[in-house]
Amino acid sequence: ETEAGVNQDKIFYSASIAKLPILYYVQEQLNAGQVALNTIVKYTAESISFNGAYKVSGSGSLLKTPDNKDYTIEELINKTAKESDNVASNLLSYYIANKFDDDFFQVTTAVTGSKWDMVSRETSAQVAGKMMEALYEQNGYVIESLLSTQFDNQRISQDIPVPVAHKIGDADDVKHDVAIVYAESPFVLSIFTDKSSYDEITQIANDIYGILK
Repeated sequence: ETEAGVNQDKIFYSASIAKLPILYYVQEQLNAGQVALNTIVKYTAESISFNGAYKVSGSGSLLKTPDNKDYTIEELINKTAKESDNVASNLLSYYIANKFDDDFFQVTTAVTGSKWDMVSRETSAQVAGKMMEALYEQNGYVIESLLSTQFDNQRISQDIPVPVAHKIGDADDVKHDVAIVYAESPFVLSIFTDKSSYDEITQIANDIYGILK
């Protein structure tokens, strides 16, 4: 397989791109039969307050305060993948990834080759691309969920006429998008930026698609 990049090893704050290893780990547990899409977990105060939890004030439609209601893993995957819902991601991290236990890091580091710290959330575009490639290879519910999101009218997927599975991330000046572009020969495109714009990400994506389609 061929890989090309510009500053692909540069370390950034990855923001919501760090939901990719969480989603990958959940899919691994689904594949292994440890959990099912209809497995139910409860939204409690504990489930959003642990080391590495996202601030609930961010994106997503789940209530920002715990409602002690039950949610299925399927719902939580969809909210994390399609809305980048911080609460949903926290529930998956708390119940399925066991607040990022040793097994979580063993499984995810086996894919990326370097540990993706879930508290600092710092990583490179290259590592994020490897994680997205692994999600593609899992070929499970998660990658299907990432094919249709609330963010499809921007960044990598905005103009590209073939299906795109992608995960966006934003925080202050950083704007990222990591995608599988389902061209005739599918490829991974991982774009991390600082002080850039969504349109610039779109332009890069269009240029690369123009070459690889």
